[in-house]
Amino acid sequence: MNHKFGFIASLFALVCTLLFFVGLILLNDSLNYWSCLFLSWAYIGTACALAQEAPADRKGVAGAGIAIAAVYSLLTNLVYYTQLTTVAQDAAGEEVLRVFRFQQGSWMFGLDLLGYGLMALSTFLIGLSMVPAAPRDKALKVMLMLHGAFFPVCVLMPTLDVFTEGSGGNAGIYALMGWCIYFAPAMALAARHFWRLMPAPVPR
Repeated sequence: MNHKFGFIASLFALVCTLLFFVGLILLNDSLNYWSCLFLSWAYIGTACALAQEAPADRKGVAGAGIAIAAVYSLLTNLVYYTQLTTVAQDAAGEEVLRVFRFQQGSWMFGLDLLGYGLMALSTFLIGLSMVPAAPRDKALKVMLMLHGAFFPVCVLMPTLDVFTEGSGGNAGIYALMGWCIYFAPAMALAARHFWRLMPAPVPR
């Protein structure tokens, strides 16, 4: 059951990442918010399934990866659900909407970056907990751990006031596209990992 669940979750995370990439190309904010909302849930499922495979002396590391993944999901869900409800429906005063609206340098933008920084820390810990048994599992472990490099970047940049509120540009879109190009293969490797471990159907 764990392997089947992990396969479905990681495959769903892959699809959500690809949809996010399409949304970036189309400049479709609604598609971006929905895809990233579901991506957070799918990633938690993937992390939980991978953590179940951790040996006893790495269970603490795997558990920390799951806990941090939950915080990532909470923060990003707060951002995206606010955009899809309160902001999209103009369900507050203009001053409140200005604060809640997702734009570069805004409060929501900072929460989103913090969330993805924590996601990167989670992937690092989940990767650290893995003991690969196959070459492609080694590649998955390396990709998850290297993804952890986004943690300090995402957390520190808003605190250093790198972004100006309301500013924007293609550089941010290209950076997110690059992230999709990196993260999608990691989820594809995770899906393949679980697929390989799933028991073959019993012939009738």
